[in-house]
Amino acid sequence: MEFLPTASIDNIRRCAATLQTIRRFFDELGFVEVRTPILSADSVVDRYVEPVAVADPGLPVNIHGTKTYYLQTSPEFAMKRLLAAGLTAIYQITPVFRKGDRGSMHNVEFTMLEWYRVGDDYLSGRNLLADLIEVVLGKTVQQRSFGDLFREQTGLDPHRTPPRRFREFADSLKIPYPDGFDDENWIDLIFSETVQPTINATLVYDFPAFQSQLAQTRVDADGNTVSERFELFLNGIELANGYHELLDAAELRQRFLRTNE
Repeated sequence: MEFLPTASIDNIRRCAATLQTIRRFFDELGFVEVRTPILSADSVVDRYVEPVAVADPGLPVNIHGTKTYYLQTSPEFAMKRLLAAGLTAIYQITPVFRKGDRGSMHNVEFTMLEWYRVGDDYLSGRNLLADLIEVVLGKTVQQRSFGDLFREQTGLDPHRTPPRRFREFADSLKIPYPDGFDDENWIDLIFSETVQPTINATLVYDFPAFQSQLAQTRVDADGNTVSERFELFLNGIELANGYHELLDAAELRQRFLRTNE
């Protein structure tokens, strides 16, 4: 019976029904469903995401003068080209690929839902995601700031705590970590090990400023510079990531250069 799929027939039917619900949700809001290339000469710039490279003599020479293309880690950049061309509300359900992502909850290939709507602000983006989850999964989503959740679970302020205190905290809980951690790694590690497992049906927003690759930043009411990003967690698992889009091209280019370094 090795030919059988790894998914059960019931789950295949549930998946089909879920996709219908998602499409109906966006269609009723006036979004246009699009389909962008999976194979491209470029890929999204991300410090922790590696694309799968495809090199073949039969491929045409690309704009960089090579025959190396990449399976897309996200349809993001191609969809933004459509926004720049004049579309104002678009969504896509597409296979994406991430090199080395294998585990109990990860696979190299998976299906991603991505959407954009011109004119939405930070709160509108968060609320749209919350509405989608309520329609698709029947769950009411609460919204909590990263700082509040981090302080509640650890007693540490992610925006102001010295790095040595994070190391001491990890040691006290016997959380393993490699040598050479920087400030960003500590906050990420402690959040994933101690905070994330406690979160359910919660949209976490206002991440630390260093987690702002494509997002705008602002100074919050407590004087902390935060990234206007949000993530959705169900049963301790991150299911969605969004942000208030950075519109400064010069700043975006500098961030890409730092990441690629």
